[in-house]
Amino acid sequence: MPFTYEVVQHKKDNHEFIQITGFEGEVRDLVIPAEIDGKSVEAIGNHAFSGRNDIRTAQIPETVKTLYGFSFHNCRNLCKISLYDSIDDYYDGVCRQCDSLTDIDITIKRDWYEVIRNFLADNDKTLRFTIHRQQETSQLTFPEYVYDFADNTMARTIQFSISGSGYAYRECVDRRKINYREYDKLFEKALIDGNMISEDIAVGRLIYPHELDDSFRTIYEDYARANMKDILERLVQRASQEIDTTGVIRALNQYGKDLVSDEALDHGLKLATEKGLTLVSAALMDKHQDNSSALEFKF
Repeated sequence: MPFTYEVVQHKKDNHEFIQITGFEGEVRDLVIPAEIDGKSVEAIGNHAFSGRNDIRTAQIPETVKTLYGFSFHNCRNLCKISLYDSIDDYYDGVCRQCDSLTDIDITIKRDWYEVIRNFLADNDKTLRFTIHRQQETSQLTFPEYVYDFADNTMARTIQFSISGSGYAYRECVDRRKINYREYDKLFEKALIDGNMISEDIAVGRLIYPHELDDSFRTIYEDYARANMKDILERLVQRASQEIDTTGVIRALNQYGKDLVSDEALDHGLKLATEKGLTLVSAALMDKHQDNSSALEFKF
């Protein structure tokens, strides 16, 4: 097995478990096993994968309880991490300087949202979380923010400032819950950050309307409808980069309420045809396929 690891004895109950320390050779899609040599994989060690440019996605099993410091630090091409709410200990710098990281896919089984808080505290860039529960899925985009300070020598004070709506959005996540109503109330602040962020938030909430109040639903619908041409253009562009966006395109098409205008649809179809994206073209033309199952939103 190309994984490098060490056997560790637990300090409390003395059981032995595996701590991953690295991976030999190149790997694009890293899938960490739940078990090695009959022992449970429960930790990813310090700097285990830091500085690697080959990893694009990482899947972490439910058995893992600890992510040690800088375990994925400076993985410049890492764009997605999939894991569970089994993480009890998250050390500093796990995903810091992962400039391409945009998506966190997390399965919630313990109603434990602390790991989401940890990722958001560790990374001030825009992050999108697809949150799977037993009965329902939600998708939340957290905008970036800039935390700055200046030393005012004359006044002998340090002045702090926060730019962007991302810090306020991050405050909506508690250890045991996410305040969806407060999240939705912040949309007017996200509008200041620009269309790309606002489009991600609106489309994610419409496709996965977990705890979405009707008043906010209308706001998101109006915004998405007015910007659908740009939304579809971005989805087509993402598809040209080998990212599957057919699910969200179908979901938008089947949403109803004239969310996707003929003009926006024609624009998206023209772009998809020019790029030779057959599956995307089919998704753009499909307004009748059953949309009862959850679709993963990859914007």
